[in-house]
Amino acid sequence: MAINKRSGTGSSAQDNFIGPDPVTGLTATDVGYNRAYNDGRIDLSWTNPTTGNTPTGYKIIRGGTEIATVAHPNNTYSNTGLSSATSYSYVVRSYDDYASASDSNTASATATTVPATMSAPSATAGVDKDTISWSAPATGGKNITTYRWTSSDSKTGTFASNLTSGDITQEANTAQTYQIRAENDNGVATYSGSSNSVTTQAPSFFGPPSFFSPPGFFGPPNFFGPPNFFGPPNFFGPPGFFGPPNFFGPPGFFGPPGFFGPPGFFGPPGFFSPPSFYKSVGINTLLRTPTGMISAGQIEVGDEVIGLRIPGIPDNFWLLDDGTHGEYSDYIITQEQIDNAEETVVTVQGKALHENSGAVVVNGDIYTLHHYLLGKRGNEIKVLNVSDLVNTDLIYNFQTKDFVAIESLETNSEITIQSYSINVEPWDFYFTENGVTFDMQALAEHLSGSNDPDGPGPL
Repeated sequence: MAINKRSGTGSSAQDNFIGPDPVTGLTATDVGYNRAYNDGRIDLSWTNPTTGNTPTGYKIIRGGTEIATVAHPNNTYSNTGLSSATSYSYVVRSYDDYASASDSNTASATATTVPATMSAPSATAGVDKDTISWSAPATGGKNITTYRWTSSDSKTGTFASNLTSGDITQEANTAQTYQIRAENDNGVATYSGSSNSVTTQAPSFFGPPSFFSPPGFFGPPNFFGPPNFFGPPNFFGPPGFFGPPNFFGPPGFFGPPGFFGPPGFFGPPGFFSPPSFYKSVGINTLLRTPTGMISAGQIEVGDEVIGLRIPGIPDNFWLLDDGTHGEYSDYIITQEQIDNAEETVVTVQGKALHENSGAVVVNGDIYTLHHYLLGKRGNEIKVLNVSDLVNTDLIYNFQTKDFVAIESLETNSEITIQSYSINVEPWDFYFTENGVTFDMQALAEHLSGSNDPDGPGPL
């Protein structure tokens, strides 16, 4: 008797040439945990047919295109290398040597991963802190939960996910760079590249920005530091500005012969006689020394301070050969001189306390009205009097070695600031309290003759 293979009578399940039955219960599951950005993974799972012909294997169809096959009796498949935050749809098709079954149900899932690697943040130095700013990266398909930063000095911390900038506490006068990464429920991205390097600024000697707030300009008794820092509480209060006779020394404090130096220091005929060269810096000004920053009010005779020596400035920049005073703003400094400027250490040879009426705040730095900044007006580099500054002037930044814009400028000529005249070398500019700009004042009225033993020309 002949065997009817079509009906299956008297045959095995493989002999009817009609292919296997379809799979059922297909599911697609996103597996995003610790998956790198744009390397998503979706896991497929299904139920193999239990009737009809036994399948040889299963074709994996994604978006209408066959991407893989798996052999029977496997019933799972992991699809990797998927784009982050992208939806994918799948069917599975069973097959044998003779035919393929109809498609399974469609299953879809969205591939998620950790966030993308961020661009390097931008860093800005502040007082006892730095500020970093960044752009939010692609999320990887899951909401960002945290931003984590690390610094080149091995600090680390986090910012909330809704921020694009934040402050980081740092030690003054230290330099560092920053990296940042985003985190989500899947894990952490790799760190960005490094930011620009910044040097954290030192605190302003005068403290908070309420410098000009009337009427308590000089604040409570301890404004300038611990008790008796500059003397009794009423040091700055009228009418006894200089206090009792013994405030700075024995009776006759302001009388000759020996206030802060040799006989005749304040008396004729040798008052500031050559080769003395005095520069006035505000009591608020912090000067750099070989061991750190110190306020001008704490500088003593014999201390070393650091200034910026600009080569090639002629002797008559300050005083003309005929003994008359030159105009500070007349001399034009070249860019080459700025490029070749060097820091120099000089020794304080004497100092004197004097009053100066009026103050100017430039980008948070406080100066007496007669202080001078190294600045650029138009295309000319000059020494500019702070009282004459305008918002379009640029001032020199010794850290970046360039000229920066004035962000804030405020003048008050009705207040009195104490400043110190320090007998140091000529032609040096001294750092302000946050180390961003230079300031100096040559007291030309106290000079006579040349200050350069070698005659006119650069030191």
